[in-house]
Amino acid sequence: MSTDFAMLAIDRKAPWGILLLGCLILGCLVLGCEKTVSEMETRSSQVSLDQAIAFVDGGSYSSALPLLDASIASGGLSADQYADALLLRASCYTESGDLEKAEADLNLVEQGAPNPAKFQLTKGVLLTKQGKKSEAAAAFKLAKQLDPTIKIPK
Repeated sequence: MSTDFAMLAIDRKAPWGILLLGCLILGCLVLGCEKTVSEMETRSSQVSLDQAIAFVDGGSYSSALPLLDASIASGGLSADQYADALLLRASCYTESGDLEKAEADLNLVEQGAPNPAKFQLTKGVLLTKQGKKSEAAAAFKLAKQLDPTIKIPK
C-alpha cells in the first residue's frame, strides 16, 4: 500500500476510505495476510531506521529521508517503530520545508502514536513553521504535560 493510498484511506473526509481500510484489515485477520515479513526484512528496516536516526541527530535531515522512506515501505517495522519512523520523517519534512508531506505523515500516525508527547512536539514544530503560533503553543503545552522532560524548541 503506498503512502498516498494509505493517507487517502485514513482521511476523515473520505468515509469510504475508512470502510475500505476496515475491510482490508478484516480480510487480513480472517484470511491471513499474504505477505509475511522475513527476519532479513525486519533487520534491514531496523538498520535503515537506526541510520536515519543517526543522520537526524547530526542535523542531516535530507540524508535521513531516503532511509526513512525505505524503512517505512519495507514492512519490517513493528507498529510502534512504524509510528516512530513516520514521526521522524514528519520532522525531516518539516525541517526541509516540505510541510504538506510532514502534515500527511502526522495525520497517518495521529491515532496510533506510541509516544503522544513526541507526537505533540512534532506537531507543534510543524504548526510553528506553518505560522500557526497559537495552535503550536497548545501542542507544545500538551507535550510538556504528557512528558515534563521533553525539550520544547525556542
